[in-house]
Amino acid sequence: MNFTIREAVPKDSGKLLELTSLTAMKGAIGLRIDRQPDFFRLLHLSESFIVLVAENNLQEITGCFAATKNYMCIEDKKSIVYYLRDLKVHPKYNGSMLAYSLVKKMYQRLLKEGADILCCTMAADNDAVMPFFRGRAGIPYFTEVAKYNIYQLLPTHNSKLSANETPADKSALADFFNNCFKKFTFKPYKLFPRELNDCVNFSAEKNNNIDAAISAFDPFPYKQNVVTTYSDSIAFILAALRFIKLFFKLPSLPKKNIPLRIIYAKYYACAKDKEQVFKNLIRQLLNYAFKNNYHFVAIPADEKDVATNKLLKPLSRFVFKTALLVTSLQKNEDLINRIKQGICFEDYSLI
Repeated sequence: MNFTIREAVPKDSGKLLELTSLTAMKGAIGLRIDRQPDFFRLLHLSESFIVLVAENNLQEITGCFAATKNYMCIEDKKSIVYYLRDLKVHPKYNGSMLAYSLVKKMYQRLLKEGADILCCTMAADNDAVMPFFRGRAGIPYFTEVAKYNIYQLLPTHNSKLSANETPADKSALADFFNNCFKKFTFKPYKLFPRELNDCVNFSAEKNNNIDAAISAFDPFPYKQNVVTTYSDSIAFILAALRFIKLFFKLPSLPKKNIPLRIIYAKYYACAKDKEQVFKNLIRQLLNYAFKNNYHFVAIPADEKDVATNKLLKPLSRFVFKTALLVTSLQKNEDLINRIKQGICFEDYSLI
């Protein structure tokens, strides 16, 4: 097999979209993430990015691999973190050295950039990529620092609640999130008010103090989640819901190979002892999602965040499980172990 690896250029978008349509993540829920209408649009939301493509003699793109640069806060210090993503290989090259070559080339490129902390999120049971996180291609061994439950809540109609976002001062809202996010050892460096402009914001205030808030985001302009397969147990639940829908007011239900409409709780937090207020905001978000024909409201939580999982689990119908893997090119193992001990933040609306 002859191929060359080069940096991607904007005109590669069409071929990369085609490659993406041929690949999917495996697991209890098989998921393909499309990137219509522009493969690069999602990547532009990061500080900067690197995209490598493999091209054969016919100038067909047979594989790709990307890394996005982000400013994160690790133990209250600003750090540059590269997220590895979009490792895709054309099905006819599965089992070849193509993926290995892409990973090795990216590793060399990141070393030149002076990168240290690398992250990658992986769906549960996605065993195909595991060899690359276990020392293959020379990259240091990745450590699983967090397991996430991505709770999928069904939108619900509630005539007693408003289906509109709550007007809020975005500066105060950003300050509230930044203060509440102190519990995370790994999180975005700082949330600015402008980052809430594309969100649907819900907040509850009392005596000019925010008690709870949710900023929800619809990533459909950047990516589309398409379910390709699901387990028998999930199929049974969906069949039951379709039957119940004949008699009760239920939201739209997902179907295979049709893009899901998902709105994500991108940022959320509540003040101490304000869990009930937070639950009411979730119900308001669910009502908004019902009115706007979403299939699901997705809310991620690190499994180590016991209180949040206890609150969200009874509200959820499906749970998508993922993991956050981290390595240090500078072999800073002590830092990674400390990250592992704490609660980690992850914005799954952009993954």
